[in-house]
Amino acid sequence: MVITMPKNNQNPKYLNFEEDMGIYVKEDDDLPRVRIEREITKDEIEKVKKVFSRTATPPLMDEDAEPLERETPKIVGSLFDRITFLKERIAETNKMMELRKGIHGDMIKEIEVDVKEKEDIEKRMVDMTDKRNFKMDISALRKEGRAETVRFWKDMLELKTELQELLEQYKTETKIVDIFKDIDVKI
Repeated sequence: MVITMPKNNQNPKYLNFEEDMGIYVKEDDDLPRVRIEREITKDEIEKVKKVFSRTATPPLMDEDAEPLERETPKIVGSLFDRITFLKERIAETNKMMELRKGIHGDMIKEIEVDVKEKEDIEKRMVDMTDKRNFKMDISALRKEGRAETVRFWKDMLELKTELQELLEQYKTETKIVDIFKDIDVKI
């Protein structure tokens, strides 16, 4: 196959195959013939469908929930100082418990809002793939909510155990201080 161009186009790099330019295609026996196996029809092109229009949220990594692992320091000092320190530590532990409750409540609320939003969007969807992806997202959010609840209770157990130990020490120390208050030392 040889392509011939009109003489008025002197640029050999420029090829325009439009008929109105006067370009003619002539077959030549020296060139191999190209054989078309099968033509793709317009119907076949329209049948090609997009499989996934949106990917689901990747699964959350399972984290091994570990408790706080706080080691309570030993309280040293005079007997009266130890009672003051114990009171402060008890108040601090109570504040930590309240803070953890607040953090847990905020996290659960955020997860519930996200779940509700995704459920509302999912109800309006028509495409089954998108619906499936949103349901997977909702499932992942609910799983995260359950994991947060487990972490919360593990942290609370650790804090309550520490608080209980501090209260026992405080009661013991106050009983000892009460005994020494009643003793009248004469020098």
